Amino acid sequence: MTTVLSHIRVLDLGGGQAASMAGLILAQAGAQVTKIDDGTSTFTPVEDALWNRGKSRLALDLGATEGRHRLQALLADSDILVHDRLPTAASLLGLDAATLTAQFPMLIHVAVGGWPAGHPNAETPVRDNLVLAKAGILDEQAAIGRDGPVWLRFPLGSNHAAYLAAIGALARLYARRRKGRGGPVHTSLLQGALVPMMMHWSTAERPTPALRFGMPKDAGATLFECSDGRWVHTMGQPVKAPGIKAALDAMDGVERARLNAKYEKAIIKYIDDRGAIEAIFKTRPRQDWLEELWASDVPAQPVQAMGDLYFDEQTQANGYVVPVDDPRLGATRQPGSPIQMDEGVPLAAEPTVAAQALSQPLDGLKVLDIGNFLAGPLAPMLLGDLGAEVIKVEATSGDPLRHADWAFNGCQRNKRGIALQLKDPAASALLGRLFDWADVVHHNQRMMAAEKLGFGYAAVHARNPRAVYCHVSSYGAKGPRRDWPGYDQLFQAASGWEAAGAGEGNPPAWHRFGMMDHLCGLASVVGTLLAVLRRDATGQGEFVAASLLGASLATVETLVLPDGSLAPTAQLDRRQMGVGPTRRLYPCGDGWLAVDQPHAAPDALADAEARFRDVGVEQAARIAAEAGVDAAPVALANGQAFLADPVNQSSGLSVALDHPVYGSLRQIGALWDFGDLRLRLERAPPLLGQHSRDILAEVGVSAGAIDEALASGVVKAAG
Repeated sequence: MTTVLSHIRVLDLGGGQAASMAGLILAQAGAQVTKIDDGTSTFTPVEDALWNRGKSRLALDLGATEGRHRLQALLADSDILVHDRLPTAASLLGLDAATLTAQFPMLIHVAVGGWPAGHPNAETPVRDNLVLAKAGILDEQAAIGRDGPVWLRFPLGSNHAAYLAAIGALARLYARRRKGRGGPVHTSLLQGALVPMMMHWSTAERPTPALRFGMPKDAGATLFECSDGRWVHTMGQPVKAPGIKAALDAMDGVERARLNAKYEKAIIKYIDDRGAIEAIFKTRPRQDWLEELWASDVPAQPVQAMGDLYFDEQTQANGYVVPVDDPRLGATRQPGSPIQMDEGVPLAAEPTVAAQALSQPLDGLKVLDIGNFLAGPLAPMLLGDLGAEVIKVEATSGDPLRHADWAFNGCQRNKRGIALQLKDPAASALLGRLFDWADVVHHNQRMMAAEKLGFGYAAVHARNPRAVYCHVSSYGAKGPRRDWPGYDQLFQAASGWEAAGAGEGNPPAWHRFGMMDHLCGLASVVGTLLAVLRRDATGQGEFVAASLLGASLATVETLVLPDGSLAPTAQLDRRQMGVGPTRRLYPCGDGWLAVDQPHAAPDALADAEARFRDVGVEQAARIAAEAGVDAAPVALANGQAFLADPVNQSSGLSVALDHPVYGSLRQIGALWDFGDLRLRLERAPPLLGQHSRDILAEVGVSAGAIDEALASGVVKAAG
């Protein structure tokens, strides 16, 4: 992808997905990554190929004195360590934060746990469904045809925590250049999974109706089966397609009403005539409908099998598919980096930056957020959590997500807000002042609209060549679909996760976690920080991009084998209980138990379903432990309890922010722990134009000019 980190040496001691993927992200940025093979990994050959490519390999026996001595020598010669040892095991190897900080003051050491360090659950094995079970997140997806929690086939914690770990390492690099020393970064699968839960778990002293009810678990989705038995996921209004409209117009009124009655009590309606449109889709094959929908500018994607995206012209046009010669599997095709930026000139060494007294990792960084909805605004929020100063620019009509404030609030804290009538030529001078102020300009608006409204890359670069410009798109910066609109739902469909997560033989199901939006936003943070680090050395900003398409392809768990076929993947059963007897959910006499022991003997829990039904969760967990299988109780309806838990509040996992409308707004809090550097979790999401006057004064606009802009409607201020 790029050579920004070509001077950085990384030691990857990850045995699981999240830490290994973090090492891969750093390798794709040019870092020299050495993977330590110490016998703890449970990866299949395909998983190993996907998550450990691009690294040199070194086998070490860390149970032997010689192996531990060699590890110490490697640590002394490294810039970054990434590992996923649990706290007790890490201490035995001298990999705890205190020891590493004392012995290797320049080293950045990133630990990925199951739960945060210091939490009572910190020794929970670093496996997704064990962690998500205890947190209550397995109960946040509605099951198909039954009550109770769902075994999440998508590794929600690992995929997000991989980016959090890489972001933490890059934020520490930014700080190391200014402080002259490294230090710890700790994140976890829990904190990874909490990224998408930020739009679902919150409480307020004075909630609005939208905030109180949020999105229900059984909200459904606009998925339609076609005449060939294939499915399509649409967003927007399918009636814009001529065939849909003609069929609706020709339909008998009584029949139309009968079909629509199916969705009369739907919690979220989505579209008018949903039942009738559902019947119309079944009259023609999927490809016919897709071509008509696309020609009518209706956002839609096919529900595909996992891996089908490898053969999409858009993924290939953007370099999201790369050839990898794997030593065991041969010539494969695998996901490339979801981040697009210039390769650039390799940096020979870390540049010298003026020393600063940092209290947060990204102190001093100034970010201009011109994004809407979720995938764009999420990244500036996370940069704000890390200490950057963030200004959110909205149209005077507001971010379109404001009406769903439960979702809006999950990607908007730690920002000050200004509202501009961007279509008015008088706003361009004010926008230019904001460009001058910014180190980073970040947005996810369609590029044609951005250029028309005056914040395209050329306009920003001409005004401030030092600014890093990060664009988040749906389909990537290149290819025939580069300007198409897109939504999380469409990329869950196209990537194969709607089919995989539904269970064998079931109709596809959308995951309400919106993870493709969130993963895209996280990828854009990585790209932004890489460009900022390069700007430290060159003095020049650059264009960097991330996309929903690239982020979704990066999650697939298959690859293209030398014969052109796709490697098989684990299949979720029809009841959505699990993928095998030692990796599944079990109903017990007083609740549910999750077990997760990869590659355990299939008969390790023989007859467990029948045995566990008659005993409590605690006894079932003891039976599983005696069989050598890790288990965790499944918390149900746990969102408010999680936020209210004093342990989660004291650890920063739950934070309260003062809001002018809600009063005290409690949200999910810290996603990292940097030890000596704190996070900034201070500002509630801004009201529309809440800080307009102060921001304009800060960037040098006179009081008279501010008054004139407010009076003319070019600027809007809250209140």
